[in-house]
Amino acid sequence: MDFQKSKALLDKINALYKNMSGDPRNISSIERDLMRSYVQQFYESFLQLEHSPAPVAAPPPPPPVVETKAAEPKITLRRPETAPPPPPPPPKPEPPKPEPPKVERQPEPAPAPPPPPPPPVVVEKPIVVETPPPPPPPVVKEAPIAPPPPVYQAPVMADPDVEALFTFKTATELSEKLSQLPIGDIKKAMGLNERISTQKELFGNDANAFETTVNALNQLGSFEQAKAYLIQNAAIRYNWAGKDTKEKAKEFIKLVKRRY
Repeated sequence: MDFQKSKALLDKINALYKNMSGDPRNISSIERDLMRSYVQQFYESFLQLEHSPAPVAAPPPPPPVVETKAAEPKITLRRPETAPPPPPPPPKPEPPKPEPPKVERQPEPAPAPPPPPPPPVVVEKPIVVETPPPPPPPVVKEAPIAPPPPVYQAPVMADPDVEALFTFKTATELSEKLSQLPIGDIKKAMGLNERISTQKELFGNDANAFETTVNALNQLGSFEQAKAYLIQNAAIRYNWAGKDTKEKAKEFIKLVKRRY
């Protein structure tokens, strides 16, 4: 007799029995046939025990193999839906009731019209002529006061090294002539890096002095006026003729000359 097979059948019988006992009123024919098959197989496994020969000393049985049994699918049978009851028969129409006889009423006399209302009393109001208020005085906008142009002063005798900064050779090459084309604004003709380096090297890194000088140069009418202004206000004060600032001053003065 195969006890492991018998145990598996017994587990199936118990599982199916538990499922059937949960809803005994809805046991399907499939569940009954399946239970009958499990019981018959379990019974046949015990019949094999009668015909089996006497047990002979056999080697120890191997360790039991745990069989993972798959869960039996639960079969749920739906109850047949009952048909809805037939609708009740429509009520029989009642016979029409006889209408009561119509009684003709005599028309009531029309009420007398109300007396006309008295005419309204018109009270004349005095006519008041309102004089319009005087117009406000016109607002006179003051014109913005333009800064006065720089006062031109006569050129003064400067150091020969400073005078040499304002002396340029006549351009002969095409590239030199292109670099001396006139400009309309000194500040706009300078790049950002050039403005920063000029302010730092020629004006002691004083932004106010640089802006004032450039604005004044844009308002002058000739290079001679610009030369006198630079000598009196910047070249001598910031030592443009020095060894470290000489080349930078020469480039800036060359740019100023293109303005005129």
